[in-house]
Amino acid sequence: MNRTIFLNGDFVDSSVAKVSVFERGLLFGDGIYEVTAVVNGRLLDFDLHIDRLFKSADAIGLSVPLSRHQWREVHERLVRSNELVEGIVYIQVTRGAAERDFTFDRSMAPLAFGFTQEKHLCATEKLHKGIAAEIVDDLRWKRRDIKSTSLLAQVLAKQHASLNGAGESLLHENGVITEGGSTSVFAVDRDGVLRTHPLGPSILPGITRHVVLELARSESIKVLEEAIKLDELFEMREIFVTGTTYFVVPVVRIGSVSINQASVGPATKRLQKLYIDRAKALCVPGG
Repeated sequence: MNRTIFLNGDFVDSSVAKVSVFERGLLFGDGIYEVTAVVNGRLLDFDLHIDRLFKSADAIGLSVPLSRHQWREVHERLVRSNELVEGIVYIQVTRGAAERDFTFDRSMAPLAFGFTQEKHLCATEKLHKGIAAEIVDDLRWKRRDIKSTSLLAQVLAKQHASLNGAGESLLHENGVITEGGSTSVFAVDRDGVLRTHPLGPSILPGITRHVVLELARSESIKVLEEAIKLDELFEMREIFVTGTTYFVVPVVRIGSVSINQASVGPATKRLQKLYIDRAKALCVPGG
């Protein structure tokens, strides 16, 4: 697991990296994070991810200690140092270390760190065969548009799915599907309309979600950003989830119920191919 990581301005081996036990991210989950995909050793949609990081920081009154340009340099150096070809760069900014107290001094020094992880993204079994999903109550806080490090509800939802042989949880609240445990949820209805929950505090503004919607509109696929009701979920022709480490993954079963006869639907295949082709075109090796 040893690799070069970024920690508060320094690049160090992960075996010697340390943070304080008084760090507020550790004590309160008082921080934000981002995950950027790497394809062919190149960053995918970095600008969109770093813009969201700064929006999350502004929303909680957190000072980000690096500029957008400095963050790009950090990402690129981590990719080079760890010889990452395909995977992710994870970064996190937390409020910093102080005596444990719920309130905080706005002048305290934040903590920033980042690391890489190898992951197969462009050619995985779940892309081709799809995944099962489990329906789970959405127990998260009310500001899901902030990419907060407080992820206990998501951890438990995804663990429930995993223990039931599923690859993702579909979260529901007040009779509608909000999103997945770590993904955005899309469905194709009986009229061929692509639907997904509208932006707002109830969901994270997913970067992959944004790109997929752009691709769908460019292909003249009718799009409706409208909540999918729980009682109409099983009437959908196709269901898929999107995310930085998922790309576009079909959902072929929910619980014991098959979706699209447990096969990958045509709209999902089309958008999946468009997304992967775009990723490879933007991430030309050595480009």
